[in-house]
Amino acid sequence: MKNPADTVFEKVAAYAKQNGIDFDKKTLLGLSGGADSTSLLLMLLQSGNRPVCVHVNHMIRGEEAGRDELFCRALCEKHGVEFHSYHVNVPELAKERRAGLEETARDERRRILLSAAKEYGCEQIALAHNKNDCAETLLFNLARGAGVKGLSGILPKRAENGLMLIRPILCLSKDEIVLYLKEKGQEHIYDSTNGDTDYTRNYIRATVLPSFERINHAYLSNINKAAEFCREADDFIESAAKEFIKENEKPDKAALSALHPAVFKRVLSILYERKCGEALSDQHLYAIRGFVPEAENGQRLQFPHSTDLICENGVFSFITRSAVSEYDVKLETGENVCENKNFKVFVENANSAVSLDTFINIYKIVKRIKISSDIIKSGVYIRNRRENDRIRYGGMTHSVKKLLSEKKIPSSQRADYPVIYDKDGLLFVPPFAVRDGVRGDEKIYLTYCE
Repeated sequence: MKNPADTVFEKVAAYAKQNGIDFDKKTLLGLSGGADSTSLLLMLLQSGNRPVCVHVNHMIRGEEAGRDELFCRALCEKHGVEFHSYHVNVPELAKERRAGLEETARDERRRILLSAAKEYGCEQIALAHNKNDCAETLLFNLARGAGVKGLSGILPKRAENGLMLIRPILCLSKDEIVLYLKEKGQEHIYDSTNGDTDYTRNYIRATVLPSFERINHAYLSNINKAAEFCREADDFIESAAKEFIKENEKPDKAALSALHPAVFKRVLSILYERKCGEALSDQHLYAIRGFVPEAENGQRLQFPHSTDLICENGVFSFITRSAVSEYDVKLETGENVCENKNFKVFVENANSAVSLDTFINIYKIVKRIKISSDIIKSGVYIRNRRENDRIRYGGMTHSVKKLLSEKKIPSSQRADYPVIYDKDGLLFVPPFAVRDGVRGDEKIYLTYCE
């Protein structure tokens, strides 16, 4: 009769092969000393892999935390594998960050493991999540209103910061892990905080999951099967979204509106994440879903990280919202330059002015107007547009904001758009509008070049 421990190991080996997990690569193992990570260490050794083991002491449980570290060190010495321990004061950090202990411990552990893997030349990090953990994650995310991505549970492997995170025993239940250790005659430690149901995951583990036993004895496998179905659906949506983005680098209203809602949301999520490195909430995606079909040229939605979704000439994109640096410069005779601006303004006597062709051959936009010498003498200035700016031309007063919209100037450029003014108000909105009645003796050329 086959040894039960061998049966468990064969299951893990088959799962690893099925999911492209390579035991031949140099591996860093996050070793806590609990049943999960202890069994994973033995299985890696059984597969021929000699991992670098890293233990993180969170300094939450005092003497018990010290006991765990000593256990892990002794276990590694027994099997002749490299061992490193790290200390981080999670309670103090959680207080500083105003975050929970669970969240802070998880973030610090992840940071340390990623850093250590690179320091010790490891290609991948082995984590000892199991079937129970996957089910807990699905239920936790379900309660938070997650979509298919959140309901996918825990992935068997994924890339992060140039490393591969692998979870070879995700196919095992807690009972199978304990059986494996018993058959191997290997002890493990117990973290006393696992019994504290004030922690959300512990509550799910101790109270919520066992209640499923009354519904279906195979609940654990079935919940993991549901997570796998969600992963498949999520993979399909992700592929469809990326294919759309590949074919629509700058998606327009018609293309976005034709998408299935799931693909639409994923497209916008990917584009936002590429812009600022963060994810959009479901509330944000709901707002975008209503915004896109009705958006007019220049309209925008604001999001965290100083990022806006903007509609420009029917095309949508995420842009960085930057504070406008106001400028206000008096124009002098000759060449006038505003620092860090893409335009110049030349003020010249009409009788000795440089030929207009000279400017046209150099600049993309050139507009020359004649104005009265009296206006120049009283002072002419250039500045960026203000919210309520208006200019009178063609016998009517026009809003500069509306004028720029009609001329299809991108919304992202309007706040910083240059206008020229004198003591009587706006004189010139280049290159579109010149104020009525500015022409006098017309001895001065004002040439705007961009």
